Amino acid sequence: MLLHEPKITITLDDFHAFSERPENRDRHFELIDGEIVEKMASFEPSEMALEIGRHFKNWLDDNPIGRVTGADGSYILSPEHEFMPDVGYISKARMPNKPACEVPMAPDLAVEVKSPTDSIRAMREKAAVYLAHGTRMVWLVFPETQRVEIYTPDGEIIEVGIDGTLTGGDVLPGFTLAVRKLFAQP
Repeated sequence: MLLHEPKITITLDDFHAFSERPENRDRHFELIDGEIVEKMASFEPSEMALEIGRHFKNWLDDNPIGRVTGADGSYILSPEHEFMPDVGYISKARMPNKPACEVPMAPDLAVEVKSPTDSIRAMREKAAVYLAHGTRMVWLVFPETQRVEIYTPDGEIIEVGIDGTLTGGDVLPGFTLAVRKLFAQP
């Protein structure tokens, strides 16, 4: 007798075929551990991700060392993982040409903003997957508590509160962003 259902995983090709079905074209999906997971839209996290991406893009305009993507930019981390970070950054040194569709590697920096349907545990597990596949820094943004957790491959976890400043470290050298700017109400 089985205590739980066996896990069924799919291939990247099957995942892409599923995502491209007419009924799924306006929806966002990720492949996590070989399983399809739908990303649910949420206004405040989307607005916050856009704000972070805007700061990255403005900085990159003056320091053209890479590219930034929004919530529909896909990165293939492995045959079992294709993620769509809320904001992703990849250096031109690692990816000199624009890909036709998905980026065939992990981003250098991934930002995930907690939406009402996200669990903190799942977000932290996702950060670990990013790092295991080559991402050099992950920011987990928590709107409810107005804080950001920063993960790096060395296992260090830094928590930055509302009065702190985020930095790009060696991924985006010289980039800074006051956390307060993320949570300011218009």
